[in-house]
Amino acid sequence: MKHVYSAALLALEVSALALGARAATAQAPAATTMSATSVLSSQSTVGSLLDHPQARAVLARHLPEVVASPQIAAARALPLRALKPYVPALTDALLATLDRELALFAGPAGVAVPPALVREPEDALRPRTLPLWERGAPGALGEREQDRPSLTVFTPIPEQANGAAVIVAPGGGFKALASNHEGRQIADWFTARGVTAFVLSYRLTPFGYRHPTQKLDGERAVRWVRAHAAEFGVDPKRVGMMGFSAGGAVTAMVGTQGRPGDAAAADAIDRLSSRPDFLVLWYPGLLPMERRAELLGERPDPVTRDQVLSVNYVSQATPPTFIFHTRDDELVPPRGVLEFHGALLAAGVPVELHVFEQGRHGMGFALSDPALRLAPQLLEAWLQRRGALQP
Repeated sequence: MKHVYSAALLALEVSALALGARAATAQAPAATTMSATSVLSSQSTVGSLLDHPQARAVLARHLPEVVASPQIAAARALPLRALKPYVPALTDALLATLDRELALFAGPAGVAVPPALVREPEDALRPRTLPLWERGAPGALGEREQDRPSLTVFTPIPEQANGAAVIVAPGGGFKALASNHEGRQIADWFTARGVTAFVLSYRLTPFGYRHPTQKLDGERAVRWVRAHAAEFGVDPKRVGMMGFSAGGAVTAMVGTQGRPGDAAAADAIDRLSSRPDFLVLWYPGLLPMERRAELLGERPDPVTRDQVLSVNYVSQATPPTFIFHTRDDELVPPRGVLEFHGALLAAGVPVELHVFEQGRHGMGFALSDPALRLAPQLLEAWLQRRGALQP
């Protein structure tokens, strides 16, 4: 994706800017106040740009994911240019383009906060990352971070929250997690629409974890969100799951093989169902994976090999599903999603499939692409029809 940024990092650093500014007021000269009305530019405050209809349209055209972010409200008092270290999309070239386009308009410039007053990292401002198991995950091979599957929580503005939740499983070939453009950016997209988002960090093959560990982590994530629904203002009957690439394979396994809760379980979380209420699969890795020795082992038994083929587990109980893929996907051709789509239709499961002609694997939402950015719009319309975006 062309414009990549971390909503969490933006929120952290922006808040740190404000904290640092307040702390340094007694020692530093007052910030220079710009004229009440001036030509707009990247030196104008974020608030003055967002409140100006034409300037907001310029930002929306070049930085749609930033403008739509609930986190951006924390940056209203800062000059847009001051966000450059925290928003990689704000390159020198883009800033020059913004200066040219914004110079056509006049408006209140606001007050610039001196950049020298930044950098007071506050851990309390970071999104909360919580372990799926308090006393260690089953089958953990140690106590490292990579041995502790977790969820990072992104909440919407309270007055916009609608009670729905989604667990986002990033891709990465089971070797890494693309937790920015297939995690935090996606969470930010959902929170802008009132949905509480939980980015899943599941265990990976380079650290010794093979199937079914990833499915186990995914199922636990669904149960965990339901168990903590009241804490986050979430309806436990409106918990969906979205996955990209390898995360899409995990999501499909959870959606087709999720189990009802065990009423006799000692752990109260395990008494809840692990089957999501809706699925979103974004270029999911649904092709047969027998060749993936890292995930399955050198000689997997037939049962283990069969478990990763979610198409074999589709039933009437599979949740309503939205699928996006592209014909040109060089890593995961669309044959797998076509077979999965056929199985869902045969089982009578509500399903919507979109296969775009062009688009590389791993592009996330591609909000800067004039064609591919239509896919999230189609997803939003589908979620509206399913009631996932309604209070």
